[in-house]
Amino acid sequence: MTKIIPLNANPFKLKIDLENTPFRINRKVIVPTGISMYELHLIIQASMGWENSHLFQFSDKKWKCDIRVQYGVDDEGEWGDFFSEIYEADELSLSEFMLHTNGKSFWYWYDFGDDWWHKISIQKVTKKDLSLYRGIPICTEAVAACPPEDCGGPWGFAEYVEAINDPKHPEYERNREWLGVVGNAKIDLQSVDLKEINETLEYMWNEWKTEDED
Repeated sequence: MTKIIPLNANPFKLKIDLENTPFRINRKVIVPTGISMYELHLIIQASMGWENSHLFQFSDKKWKCDIRVQYGVDDEGEWGDFFSEIYEADELSLSEFMLHTNGKSFWYWYDFGDDWWHKISIQKVTKKDLSLYRGIPICTEAVAACPPEDCGGPWGFAEYVEAINDPKHPEYERNREWLGVVGNAKIDLQSVDLKEINETLEYMWNEWKTEDED
């Protein structure tokens, strides 16, 4: 696991945009420089609201990528360009990965069936960001709720958005039953609990710190 980074180390600020959704869904996170790519995966999962139920991959480009970072994928040529460099996510740090990408935007692909593509942009760390940062991952901005797992990717999610709050839609009852929603209360697709996200991130970080000290 990652070594603890001093509080005065300059962190990275990442903007995570979920692609091809019917409305804007993104997160902004500030993370320590020394985290592994696997830890970044977990930070994205917690920040977005995913459930860590599927395989994932980081890459410098969507297609014909030069570098791929993955975890638990057996076939090296299955999920991207056969000639790209391949690394295990728990063996490569974010700092090392960004040396390969020259600090440019990169991609996070989650669930190879539903195809959730996230574009990750590097942003400037401001004085306000540093005033919030305490040496642990923190989400500073969260826009809209995460899609439910296994809803059929961006296109299935678009159909879900149309149906979930429209009693006249033929898929209304099925979608709400699938989510375990009781009654006809409107579901707020924009609602996201930033405090809960950061409580989860802090809990995760403390768990990693405890493992490092053992």
